[in-house]
Amino acid sequence: MQYDKGPVVIGGGAAGLAACLALEKAGFSPLLIEASDRLGGRLRTESLPDGTPVDRGFQVLQAGYPELQRWVDFEALECAAFVPGAKVFSRGKWRTLADPRRALGWLPATLVSGIGSWSDRVKVLRLLIQLRRCPALDIQNGHFNSPQNRAAPVVELGPWSHKSTSKFLQEWGFSDAFVQEFLLPFFSGIFLEGALQTPAAQFQFTFKMLAEGKVLRPKRGVEALAHQLADQLVRTEVKLGRKVVSCSRETLHLEGESIPVERGAIIAVPGLHPNYPSGNWNGCVNAVFRSRTPRFGKAVIGLIPGAKKVTNLHFMEDLEGTQGAGRVNVTGLRDPKETVVEALEAMRKELHDAGVECTEVEWSVAIDRALPRNRPVGNRPRGPELETGVFGAGDALLAPSLEGAMRSGRKAAEAWVSWQREAQHSS
Repeated sequence: MQYDKGPVVIGGGAAGLAACLALEKAGFSPLLIEASDRLGGRLRTESLPDGTPVDRGFQVLQAGYPELQRWVDFEALECAAFVPGAKVFSRGKWRTLADPRRALGWLPATLVSGIGSWSDRVKVLRLLIQLRRCPALDIQNGHFNSPQNRAAPVVELGPWSHKSTSKFLQEWGFSDAFVQEFLLPFFSGIFLEGALQTPAAQFQFTFKMLAEGKVLRPKRGVEALAHQLADQLVRTEVKLGRKVVSCSRETLHLEGESIPVERGAIIAVPGLHPNYPSGNWNGCVNAVFRSRTPRFGKAVIGLIPGAKKVTNLHFMEDLEGTQGAGRVNVTGLRDPKETVVEALEAMRKELHDAGVECTEVEWSVAIDRALPRNRPVGNRPRGPELETGVFGAGDALLAPSLEGAMRSGRKAAEAWVSWQREAQHSS
């Protein structure tokens, strides 16, 4: 294939990497500029003193995501899978709730868990059936359960792109007990917010993805995904450690220099362009505690209903074997007004109340910009175009997820290709 010169892609996270992959597939050679000394953005893995990998922010991969299926070799990532369900601390003990279709051995424990009524279980099944019948992008655009809107262009967002998850759960008829004991703690860990104000379209899309694919963690951590994506680039010129201050159709302003932009740009950094909003963000605190509490025995997340800080936990030995022995990995909601020490102590207390006794903190990190808080969510097939020849990418413009980041990068690349070909045709 003959490769032509491509645009400048600013930001080497998941969106920027996906944009470069799509541009190369279309026959172009982009220039990728990243401010830090590594690619991957929020796909970042650190190490404990003994070398055990621990992830910041994004900690799992949903194998059902269409964009991951498009670009990722899961076998090469050597992933471990979580049990499709959860352990829920309720009424003084850990109770089991699992998907009986994929965790048949956990069916008896699920049936006697006391979490959710039979009516709730029927509603879950009905929701699953209807979601499986609905195309993923229709769901993402808010048109779930609205056949009359199916013919509408995808750029027109449906009602569930604006209404909250909390509102949807209420309208679907789930009991308040089921919401409080399971749905709220489970999805607050995914959306990193404790009121379920995330648009219902994102909840519906995520629910569908959870039902159709495994939840995985790469053996070497989620940053291994970024490495795999970057390794697929063969015609992209990468410049690390180059911070872009602003970008327009004509000029790229870096710290200390300006570069003419000849072929347009794709911006995958929130707030860099005046038409790319910086938006609001949900944060989190990730921590690894030492603990002598017996593990669950299976790779499954733990939920603590009513917790104000802890969203989920898992015993690392269940997922990683003996290397993780005596360690519990915990994610909590981030309050910018409190110190990290205060957050860790609040997490420790909630763990103690659930029977998980923790000693020292081995590792922790506070992330203020972990996941964008989108109002509304939806698919924007042309980028969007921020100005002539300049396109935006990133989950802050589409939907708060790894899927949203990667799809937005691909869509921005496809929009740039269309613009470039139209410009060539008109000349």
